Amino acid sequence: MNSELSQLLALQETDNEIKRLNQEIISLPARQQEIERQFSESVKEYLGLKQEFDHAQSEKSRLESEVAAEQTKHQKFKDDLMKATNQREYETAVREIDATKKAISSLETEILKLMEKVEKLEAQVSERSPEIEARRVEVDRQIAETAASVAGHKEALAALAAERERRLGTLGPATRSTYERVSKMRNGLALAEARDSMCTACRMKIRPQVYNDIRRGDQIFICENCGRILYYKTQATVST
Repeated sequence: MNSELSQLLALQETDNEIKRLNQEIISLPARQQEIERQFSESVKEYLGLKQEFDHAQSEKSRLESEVAAEQTKHQKFKDDLMKATNQREYETAVREIDATKKAISSLETEILKLMEKVEKLEAQVSERSPEIEARRVEVDRQIAETAASVAGHKEALAALAAERERRLGTLGPATRSTYERVSKMRNGLALAEARDSMCTACRMKIRPQVYNDIRRGDQIFICENCGRILYYKTQATVST
């Protein structure tokens, strides 16, 4: 096979790998987001329980604060009762003592109900926490793995870029120019296999004599339709 054609095939493979790795790097943030989305979806029920548990605890604390405030008021009115100097002050104190006593009783009943709810929710949250924590560890591992692959891909790209320049340097100016031009026009695919008297890229029929010449592999031929560099695939087409 023509040495330049052999180098072109190797160059095409190098460019394909560069393109693949760049696409991998671009897709990695979306992959990480998908991993996080799947995790969030899988723990939605648990997070709902945790939120309900936190809310119940917060509500319990609020009610306990209200009880403390009512108890302070209750004690004040008891003190007022002891200091009452007339019937009006006495009746007012008795009325307020009764009101705060009822408020405290009502609040304590609500607190007891919330305590039962908090205990039940706490048990459910505690039961599922180890499973969720294990999932979180696995998600973090997957995300770290994808981040590490970015570094690996960048190292590989640096090596491939050097290889690309080396292979380009083996080509004559005209061949190099043709490859770069067609590669830009054809989304990185500058070469196409000639098979069964046809260009496999654009499906254009190749003239018999030209096809025979392509099969010999001692010259470089361009597809008359799509402009790609044509090659005939043999057992050994790539030069190192």
